[in-house]
Amino acid sequence: MAAAFMPVHALLEQSADRTPAAVAVVHGEAAWTYAQVEALANRVAGALLERGLTHGQRVGLLADNGIDYIAGFFGILKAGGCAVALSGANKAATNNRLLARTEAVALVTRAANVRRDLPEVVADLPHLTSVIVDRANPAWTLPETVALMTAADLESVAADRPAGNFTPGDLCALLFTSGSTGTPNGVTLTHGNLAANTSQIQAYLNLTADDRIMVVLPFHYSFGNSLLLTHFAVGGRVVIDNRFAYPATVLETMESQKVTGFSGVPSTYAILCAKTDFLDRDFPHLRYLTQAGGGMTPALIRRIHTAFENRAEVVIMYGQTEASARLSYVPPARLAEKIGSIGVAIPGVTLSLLRTDGTACGVDEVGEVVAEGDNIMRGYWEDPAETALVLKEGRLHTGDLGRRDADGFIWLVDRIKNMIKVGANRVSSREVEDTIAEIEGVIEVCVVGVPDEILGEAMEAHLVVAPGLELSEQKILAFLHEKLAMFKIPRKVHYHKELPKNSSGKILAVDLKNIK
Repeated sequence: MAAAFMPVHALLEQSADRTPAAVAVVHGEAAWTYAQVEALANRVAGALLERGLTHGQRVGLLADNGIDYIAGFFGILKAGGCAVALSGANKAATNNRLLARTEAVALVTRAANVRRDLPEVVADLPHLTSVIVDRANPAWTLPETVALMTAADLESVAADRPAGNFTPGDLCALLFTSGSTGTPNGVTLTHGNLAANTSQIQAYLNLTADDRIMVVLPFHYSFGNSLLLTHFAVGGRVVIDNRFAYPATVLETMESQKVTGFSGVPSTYAILCAKTDFLDRDFPHLRYLTQAGGGMTPALIRRIHTAFENRAEVVIMYGQTEASARLSYVPPARLAEKIGSIGVAIPGVTLSLLRTDGTACGVDEVGEVVAEGDNIMRGYWEDPAETALVLKEGRLHTGDLGRRDADGFIWLVDRIKNMIKVGANRVSSREVEDTIAEIEGVIEVCVVGVPDEILGEAMEAHLVVAPGLELSEQKILAFLHEKLAMFKIPRKVHYHKELPKNSSGKILAVDLKNIK
């Protein structure tokens, strides 16, 4: 018998009912129990309902990882709203456009995230009636139609759990794609989508109430959001540290908080391996490491797997925001023989490799990865044309090219959009990046296509190398000549102290295309 549907905010509610005194969140020196988080979320919900929020209306959420984000997120859902997750890295004008685009009726934020810019963030928004913020700034002058509520005001709101009827198709969250290759799209995720993916992830990670996850990824990003939901679902502990600019401090938090899990995107692990003693440090409580958010080079996977082989499971994963977060994983027991693969579909998901005519690919034949499951998004916010390009007959066309081996494991070739046409040849930027990453001393690499008068498009490589290491362009190109065909050799190598990234840690390839 199928499990009864449970809306996403019920993940918090069931843990608060089951273990109210258990610690749910740790951030710096502060900690909150499940009962305390539940009460804070109920007050946010009550305040929104008092201001007239109706089922399905959008509410902006703009806050760094912390208790304000968590209480805001679950409070919005409890009130029947859809959380529009905004990034603090955006300019005020960008967040204003996103609030206008989604017709948000309220904004939950922190003074530290909007500073003096709150008036610009909420300017000329006819639908917006309320702002909930931890504390007011005397410099703010808001429209007369916008009511401002602070944390002090929320204390007078009842902490009772609001009643409400929810269905799997109700809007839950609106997350924006990373924008690593272009303009972000608003991904509409339902309660059914996120509840399904949360259960799917729990199934292969075997999470329990004893798990403590170290969170350095932002909650407004689908990967970070999944860390929050999966651990709240089992009554585990979420440990927050927003100081990844000083990665050694994060490792100290991991030790002091006895975390059992750590999650990151490729740049997270590249930085830890290059700038800390992460690979050699003893983490006696660590049970697993997970990686998603783009392909990590086989060379880096090998380093991490070798270092943690007898200490913690290394779980390489693949997904998209459009899939609520996760689509596949490499079972840890198979990682050594399948390094470079994205693995097999997670429970409840079907992955197909399709030719351009829609027929199934054979073994080792390259085709597009297409996904089916209850975790697949409803569509892009008010963009039926873009939605139609990726959602066809209920299946998500990921835009990724891959092949399936004889064991059923999928290996990505590249993004369809990242295939660089050099003259008459199509080149996978990922293949070139993975080859460059084999060179000792290369920390990060991104290969992009740039206009070329003769070839139409040419490749250029952008690198970060270990501090103090001499790694000339001549040496790099000589290495590539031994490994790759001539048409796969970049015409130029650029060196950087760091590559441009978005707030989720993904490399912004689009920014590198304009560098001369």
